[in-house]
Amino acid sequence: MGLSSFAVANNDEGLSEQIRQLKNEALDLNRDLTLLERELVYASPQTNIFVSVDVGTPIRLVDINLTIDGDHVGYHFYTDQEFEALTKGGIQRLYTGNLASGRHVLEATITGYDPLGKDYQKTTSYTFTKGAGRKMVEMQVVDDLNKQQHKFEFREWNQQ
Repeated sequence: MGLSSFAVANNDEGLSEQIRQLKNEALDLNRDLTLLERELVYASPQTNIFVSVDVGTPIRLVDINLTIDGDHVGYHFYTDQEFEALTKGGIQRLYTGNLASGRHVLEATITGYDPLGKDYQKTTSYTFTKGAGRKMVEMQVVDDLNKQQHKFEFREWNQQ
């Protein structure tokens, strides 16, 4: 009878170890699910598009037309006072909306006047990737004095 009680004790120890491993796996899975739930519940699909211009630019910005993924999402006509605020270092929010995670194409058409007063229109495209958190994109309208028009630079911020 001594041999069979040894076999039962070994089976109990093996079973206890399996139960301990299953508990640890369940705790790990629960932790992963909690993190995923937190990311899904508190993630923000919000996207913001901003515009800024070079300080003291001799080029006059008249208006901006904005599309994202081919859909028109915004238009702004600048008064003299608004444009002056931008040339003093201001930044303007052109768009706030909810976008799904993934790649998006921003297209902006700007109308303006060069330093000689000649009007022009210029379009730029920019592709960005939206993650689970908030996304902010700044379109900087920068002087290109060689061409006497604007050029565009983009900056992105992700907020978790």
